[in-house]
Amino acid sequence: MDTEAAGTTGTTGTGIPDTSSPGGLARTIHLGRPEFGPLARHLGLPEPGVLSPLPDLSTPDPGAAAAGPVREIGELLSEFTGLPTATVRATLLPLAVPDRVVDARSALFDSAPTQCRLYASHQAEDVFVGLRPRLDGGYELMAPFAPQDLAWWVQLQVQFSSGQPMPLPTAMEELTAEQLAFLLVLVDAYKTAFFRSFAGRRQQPAPVTVTLTDLLEAQQDALRVADRRWISHCVAELFAAQVHPGGRTGAALPTVTAAVAERELRRYAAAGDLEPAGSGDPPAYELGLTLATFAGTLFTWISLLSLHDVQVVGHEAGRPVAQEDLVLFVVTEPTVWALASQGLTRAGQDWSAVRFGLRALGVVEACNLAADFLRPIPGLSLPDEVYRPKAAVEATEQLSRPPAPPPGPPPTTITPVFLPTHRVPSGGMSAWAAPDPALTAVTRIDGRVELQLLERAGDWAHILCSNGWSAWVDGRRIEEIGR
Repeated sequence: MDTEAAGTTGTTGTGIPDTSSPGGLARTIHLGRPEFGPLARHLGLPEPGVLSPLPDLSTPDPGAAAAGPVREIGELLSEFTGLPTATVRATLLPLAVPDRVVDARSALFDSAPTQCRLYASHQAEDVFVGLRPRLDGGYELMAPFAPQDLAWWVQLQVQFSSGQPMPLPTAMEELTAEQLAFLLVLVDAYKTAFFRSFAGRRQQPAPVTVTLTDLLEAQQDALRVADRRWISHCVAELFAAQVHPGGRTGAALPTVTAAVAERELRRYAAAGDLEPAGSGDPPAYELGLTLATFAGTLFTWISLLSLHDVQVVGHEAGRPVAQEDLVLFVVTEPTVWALASQGLTRAGQDWSAVRFGLRALGVVEACNLAADFLRPIPGLSLPDEVYRPKAAVEATEQLSRPPAPPPGPPPTTITPVFLPTHRVPSGGMSAWAAPDPALTAVTRIDGRVELQLLERAGDWAHILCSNGWSAWVDGRRIEEIGR
């Protein structure tokens, strides 16, 4: 996230003056994993709460290369020189006891998404602490990250659009997760058919059509190939990295099956947005003007911007209860398409009840929507239990966990067929339970071990080993078999 583009002035509630140029208020601290613990202890930060990243960040990564020496505290806090320790502690307090987490991600066309996770707390002033991974394996802390900084960042992302109002088929104004997945695959299929139509010369212009087969092939390509020119792949990549109140759930849009595609094709045809073309089998459809215009704007979208907000609203059964929302901006030259979720709270992996509203917005409207989305829930009073240390919560869960059932015959399992596609590089590599650099690697896989690639999420690869064990690894390092 480019904090240097912000233009905030004045002072924050923590007393930090704006002594910078148009760079806003946020100072950046470069930290390695071994430096988080000493920094937290020096500042006297409270024991980390359930949503705090500090327990994971303070644990050494056994699969990483040997870390360098831990620097002196004065060097770590060089950006805060001259400020009282109490002021710096108040600035970084949300990192230890957050009650709100905002994932802000952006991706330029055909580029990997960037990530910044923002932490806020009612026990601190109205500021965030930003945390983002560095390419060298370390992290950047940005604090105090004011809401105005985030508003400026959103404006920078959407300003390259003309922001014109554009019509939208009625069938697309509100979508289920299944219908949204179909729409994205339809755009990818139409894009492929459109560009293929230029391959040969003809006497008369021929309509660009799509079939059920085209849809399923486009989805298969988006799932199989880590090509960010597929809009369905890019949106799935952003959704896959979301963190929910209970941790990462791996939530994703459902797969478009043949039955779903056939149903949606009929629905769009009944609404007049698709027109049958010819008498082939499977039938081909030509996109109506409004639907074709929508799809055409996504051929060369400028950037994607997603804001995923988790705000704790209470405490229940020993765990924080949170409200969860998502807004996704697809910035195109003609307009900014805004996709907002409804019903994401408690959805987990099952998005069947989630609805998405789709609108075309101008630049100012998009910025206003982002500002409204990022505004904290007003008048919220949280119980002290929300800020209980994570270790205490886990100890309580351990004591209240029911005893294990008596041993019995092992359940019958069906082992899937293992089809190796890649292998581990000769030096071996670390493996994680989820594609999140903030987590600790669970193990290290020996060199030359054969793997089956299941999916990709940015630079991460979800792999399967011959014994049925799966994990996430650095997808840039695995070697394709046969090359």
